[in-house]
Amino acid sequence: MTPMFRYFLGFQVAADRAGWLARQLPPVPGDLFAGLKPHHYHLTLCTIAETMAPHPFLRQRVASAFDAGLPAASPIPFGRIVGKEMGAELVTVGSVADIRQLYATIVALLAPYDIEPMHRHSGLRPHVTLGHGKCDFEPVPLAWNWIPDQLVLIESHVGHHRHRVLQSWTLAPPAQGAFDFMADELPAPLLRAA
Repeated sequence: MTPMFRYFLGFQVAADRAGWLARQLPPVPGDLFAGLKPHHYHLTLCTIAETMAPHPFLRQRVASAFDAGLPAASPIPFGRIVGKEMGAELVTVGSVADIRQLYATIVALLAPYDIEPMHRHSGLRPHVTLGHGKCDFEPVPLAWNWIPDQLVLIESHVGHHRHRVLQSWTLAPPAQGAFDFMADELPAPLLRAA
């Protein structure tokens, strides 16, 4: 039987950014494509359960796994919107090593609570789905270095286009690297002292 409820962890796009993303999607002719409502835009890290009835204890188990704290957020380098046979997506460009490390850390926190990611055999491919169905358009360049500020647990009512945020956890911003500001302008003795 097809599960009626799907539970996943991910990052929800803030309302102002979701509206902005929706305006970047080019018009798609025909009736084979259905754009998502912007308040449903999210990046799924992993599905963690699929059930026929609402899961009574999953939220508490996930919260317990995160009691000790979560790692800091990491930037996600988006670069273009693409249209494909199955839908439209905002996809990454460049290195996604930081988000993969964040994902691995979150999965490790869940493991002692017997919560494992589902459907991730091919690894993490960070993207934001903007719509479903056949669409064909030239890629739309869109440079956006997104730093999500919350991890969310979402209950999806399969086939009904309903998502319910069960809980969210604030992520600390990524650690800022050190910069050598004005090193060429500092006197030599100060550079040696640093």
